[in-house]
Amino acid sequence: MSAPFFAMKTVSWESTVTNPNGIHCRVAERLISVIDRHQASVQIIDQGSPIDCTSILELLSLALVQGSRVRFTAQGPDADLVAAAVNQVLSESEPDQNISSCEQPGALKE
Repeated sequence: MSAPFFAMKTVSWESTVTNPNGIHCRVAERLISVIDRHQASVQIIDQGSPIDCTSILELLSLALVQGSRVRFTAQGPDADLVAAAVNQVLSESEPDQNISSCEQPGALKE
């Protein structure tokens, strides 16, 4: 009996960060969430080596600001679908920009 065959697709595209606050914690969390719902891995290439888009620390380390142009590569059976989902997250506006989900309860505040 042979192993099941899954079509392996690779999709590459460029996208521009349109969020006025860049890719911050909430945007990174949404990116990871939509990627996790698909059967595909996604990497982002800014100026250095490709990084895994499911690592919030690696995403935030890029410090992408509005207008940053980056290249993505998705690989897996859902590569087309995850590419569309990632682009949707990058283009949608944020409902409330005053609350940061990265703030920890009890964190030091000024």
